[in-house]
Amino acid sequence: MNSRVIGVMLIIGPILTMGTWLFYNVETSEMNVSETLNALLAEENKAQMGAMIRMFGLTSMFMGLYFLARSLKSDNSISNVCSEIGGLLLLLAVPIWVILQGSDIGAISSAKEFGNNEGEAILAAGKMTRMVFFLFTTGIFILGIALSVVKRYEGIVGLLFRIVGVLFVITSLIGILQINDGIAWLGMFALTLVSGILTLLKKDS
Repeated sequence: MNSRVIGVMLIIGPILTMGTWLFYNVETSEMNVSETLNALLAEENKAQMGAMIRMFGLTSMFMGLYFLARSLKSDNSISNVCSEIGGLLLLLAVPIWVILQGSDIGAISSAKEFGNNEGEAILAAGKMTRMVFFLFTTGIFILGIALSVVKRYEGIVGLLFRIVGVLFVITSLIGILQINDGIAWLGMFALTLVSGILTLLKKDS
């Protein structure tokens, strides 16, 4: 794919996603399923708009990273294997992410039509798709290895991708540290944005 298209996807994705978390976010992080549904219903328009924009923004970001991985073909077998595996994991994360974000919209619609029990069931089912974070974090870590091996962007961006991937794992799995995973997300968005700008400026060979 044309590097300019990849660059645009990597720029638009984090900008849209950060924008929704700043202006269209309904805070539900410390709530159970019932409380989450009530919060979403109380700010229905905000919740639905945020979910739709996040679906588009993160899909753009994931696909941009996937195509970036696909562009790393070289004579180095390690880089090729890492780019293939990392790209595949990022690609698999796309439909799961859409389901995860779409569960908020579906829960609101079902709760209004069939009652809160139906909405809560959809939200609970949506939580099962949290495996998207494993696919995503593993994918960006392996992509970071591929970027470093081929010395794309002098290898610095690849190193930072690996660091962010490890940070995601720590903040997601080791709850006793009580570290806000927002730090990892902000780092991911910033890295993706920088990668998009560098890719946009890169001339196609």
